[in-house]
Amino acid sequence: MWGIRFLMRETMFDDSYNIREVLDDVIERVTLREKLIQTAKGFAEKKKEERYTLAIRQFENLMTDFLRLYQPILDRLRSYREALQKELSGLKSSLATVNGMLEVSKGIEGLAARLQRLESDGQELDETIKEKSKIGDKIDDLFNRIRTHNPGISGPGRDSFADVMSGMPKDLFPEEPTREAPAAKKTSTRS
Repeated sequence: MWGIRFLMRETMFDDSYNIREVLDDVIERVTLREKLIQTAKGFAEKKKEERYTLAIRQFENLMTDFLRLYQPILDRLRSYREALQKELSGLKSSLATVNGMLEVSKGIEGLAARLQRLESDGQELDETIKEKSKIGDKIDDLFNRIRTHNPGISGPGRDSFADVMSGMPKDLFPEEPTREAPAAKKTSTRS
């Protein structure tokens, strides 16, 4: 029985792997952008030149654009955090139950095998809680860091793509000729 149980634990799919990878990637990107902003602020304080204040504004605008672009990922991380909070609450309740069963079972003779299994389950639950709590803390830290750069980034009902496009310089996107313009010319020449 123990061999099967151990084997199942080893082959279980880690459903939070993708979230952890994306979280680490976003944190790394935010950290890089924060370092750029801080470096530009340091130069601005030392040199007192206009070009450094322009650089600060550009880096801050790049951070804002980055956050807008990554808004769907941030929304997914936020919903994952909410689900994680509920899961942690259930895991903590299960751990309390296992610990209670352990205390009661210690007073009964002949339950040595059951005690070992309960202790093992308790340790496994404790490790899972610690691991999931670390992920939750990383998500909370990320949202606290990005809140300082754009407090309104996570408002409900925002159109992320439209926000990104409206923040882009207009000279990057040449005007496309509309289909109505040629039709309007034809009607004006016929009259």
